Amino acid sequence: MKHISALVVKFLMTAFILEIALLLLSNLSFGRILFLSLITTIISYMIGDMALLPATNNTVATIADMVLNTIIIYLFNFVWNINDIAFITALVTGIVLGVGEYFFHKIIDRSADEDLFD
Repeated sequence: MKHISALVVKFLMTAFILEIALLLLSNLSFGRILFLSLITTIISYMIGDMALLPATNNTVATIADMVLNTIIIYLFNFVWNINDIAFITALVTGIVLGVGEYFFHKIIDRSADEDLFD
């Protein structure tokens, strides 16, 4: 159950950040941004939060999430065969997501000790 709770929190954070950033910086629709938020949440949770964070530390996992999120966001140009997301837009969005990830990782670390997501 704690993974579901953590995924919901991460999705809400990611969707909020992507909706604001990509609505301002790109021509993507609300639905596409929401779908991109879901995909970004799942991939970054599996790689950054489940694999890297326990094996390394918050800084390494956060930097990896920034890079991963930037790549995922930019690659969606090719998935959807569009050119609405400039690389600088993906980079700025990835950095802002990275700031959110830093605090999310702190919550995840604390939850391991206190069972916050049970």
